[in-house]
Amino acid sequence: MKKERSRHEIGDIMQWSPKCREHFFPWKSKAAPVIEAQSIAEAGITECHPGYRLERSAPRFHLLVYTVEGAGEVYDLMRSRPVEPGQLLIVPALHPFGYLPQSETWRFVWFHLPDNDAWAFLRKEPLRVRRTVLTGAICEATEGFLRESRGRSDSHQEAGGLLIQLAGIYIRRELGAGDDNADVEAGNRLDYLSSLINADLARNWTVELLAESLGVSCSHLHHMVQKRFKISPMKLVTRLRMERAQELLILHNVPQSVIGELVGYRNEFAFLVAFKRFSGVTPGDFRKRR
Repeated sequence: MKKERSRHEIGDIMQWSPKCREHFFPWKSKAAPVIEAQSIAEAGITECHPGYRLERSAPRFHLLVYTVEGAGEVYDLMRSRPVEPGQLLIVPALHPFGYLPQSETWRFVWFHLPDNDAWAFLRKEPLRVRRTVLTGAICEATEGFLRESRGRSDSHQEAGGLLIQLAGIYIRRELGAGDDNADVEAGNRLDYLSSLINADLARNWTVELLAESLGVSCSHLHHMVQKRFKISPMKLVTRLRMERAQELLILHNVPQSVIGELVGYRNEFAFLVAFKRFSGVTPGDFRKRR
């Protein structure tokens, strides 16, 4: 595909292939006030195949696209670039663009954000593709909303409202409301890393494994963690382990050796030393004081 396109080559096109599927937000929903409060105009999940193409010469909305499966290509008046899993496509309102699949199946979650004061900072942004760690969370919330909002009962509608509110929270977390993009992205990635560690505290975490989980170098990981937490990556692991150990000591009457194993210490003495260094008291004394 050519890297340079003339202005006349981007029009207003919606071209489908026979196997394409698209699941839109329902037009009528009791969650509509929640959607409006989250400043989301439209959203949906699209599964497209070769033959699909969409172009907009002057889109009225800001566009977000989270790739769930496969890959696509986005282009504007200047160049084209791939859009792959783990990446977010952001197109500001009025910016001409087009996209099409580059794999047999391209599945993505998309949002139209109104060009209003809530998203005013996006007006100054260029079309860009950047990394994200929120695709899974966004997809789950959107799928849940689409499923619940089709139900007829009040409980379905209530659940749909909560899920679209959650999706709105994730979007604001993603975009950072105009904060420095690099800081927002780094913060989201470190939150994601913390959740990975917390989900498997007993794992034999190393700096190399932590860096691999984020797709960065060890030196870059050290810089990110040091800038935000003022500690090294492995000290972050220790902090999360000790915080969980404190919770377990308070909530559960189980032997200290078991708690140590749950947070990654198979040697009870090593756990005792690490806990006392972190908390200032032994696990037994900590439990007694609570």
